[in-house]
Amino acid sequence: KCRFQKFSDVLAESAHPVDMQGSEIVPESDSGQPLTSFLDHDGFSLIPAASTSAPLLERIKNGYSFLCVVRKTAEELFIPSDFVPNREDIESKKMHFFPITYPLIMPIGKIIISSLFDFGNATFEDFRSLSIDEKTAVASGSFKFLVLLDAAYRSSHYFPDCDTRLAGYLFSETDADLENFLDTVPSKINKDEVSSVYRQNTTKLLKVKDHFTRVSPSDYEFALLLGLTFWNNEISTVCESLSPLVERNRKAIMDDLHSFYKHQARLNYAARVGELFCLLANMEEISTLTDTDMELYKLMNLFTEFGQN
Repeated sequence: KCRFQKFSDVLAESAHPVDMQGSEIVPESDSGQPLTSFLDHDGFSLIPAASTSAPLLERIKNGYSFLCVVRKTAEELFIPSDFVPNREDIESKKMHFFPITYPLIMPIGKIIISSLFDFGNATFEDFRSLSIDEKTAVASGSFKFLVLLDAAYRSSHYFPDCDTRLAGYLFSETDADLENFLDTVPSKINKDEVSSVYRQNTTKLLKVKDHFTRVSPSDYEFALLLGLTFWNNEISTVCESLSPLVERNRKAIMDDLHSFYKHQARLNYAARVGELFCLLANMEEISTLTDTDMELYKLMNLFTEFGQN
């Protein structure tokens, strides 16, 4: 099926009887508390979650926090050696971000790929039973989408009103930093030419951030986006044998969201599901465009390391 047919199918499955009063219900957890917490490394827990109407989405949330722990721990090796957080920052758990440099692009990318294996193993039992080649197909197939989703999620939280974008767990980038970033490129490049293309690309990334901010997913809705991004349909194209597993997990994730909405007595949620899938479709489109940009970068002697063994 094409993307739009799948989109229609999901909306059809979501079409439950409409709440006659037409009231909007603020998403709440099973305990009745609004789902407004931010998911990061501090949220990871080895203690099983209490009984919930959406156990799979709860596992995805905790798995994402575990992914954040892995990324934060690994990226701390790259922060400036002279940086020492003060006691107040430690006690308040304040995050510090550092300008990204070109030599860090490849290591940070490898960290994300590695952490996707950890996320899959911690969250999905059937992922743990896959062969290493199959796991690699899932992790590689979800990489570019999850990077976009994660950056939009965390950038909209930490930098809601400016053009700062997260380029790693502890590293950020802005248009103002671009010249310094290009100064760290070891190969010979035409800076003016690269800057023009780079700024066009970052404009696309900011559109994803803005779209994410408008939709403002709740905890469980973000978990839905994470799960569908991890088990995206492109994986089936790359590795056809994984198609049944991808479809089974996508259905299980959607079923969990339906269960959660029903637990809220939120009957008219078809439009909300549509908003979430439009966000996913936008990320897929932007990802395709950035793939094209990456090929252009390589022609300009930038990011040539990507795609090499």
